[in-house]
Amino acid sequence: MREPRPGVALMEWELRGESWTDEHPHDEFNYVLEGRLFVACDGETVEAVTGDVVRVPAGSVGRYWAPEYARMVAVYAPNPQGLESRVHAYARLQPSTEDAGESAS
Repeated sequence: MREPRPGVALMEWELRGESWTDEHPHDEFNYVLEGRLFVACDGETVEAVTGDVVRVPAGSVGRYWAPEYARMVAVYAPNPQGLESRVHAYARLQPSTEDAGESAS
């Protein structure tokens, strides 16, 4: 078990024609600073643009993708038990990829 993180974590990140899939033991919020971000979680897909916030609940697998570009600030809720996060996948999106989110395998 990792060291507990009782506070929140804050980071800036971006995707450029990429997708990222992960799972956290804490809620994750992404505030879109620029561009367009798609997020799929628990059977629902949302499109977020500049100024939008998207939440992926604790324990859920979230898939994030930006066909062109998105820059976000991510906020991770507290993780007092110090449980591990898991990365499930990273992929470059194919140039012809539509907003539906199909990625290169």
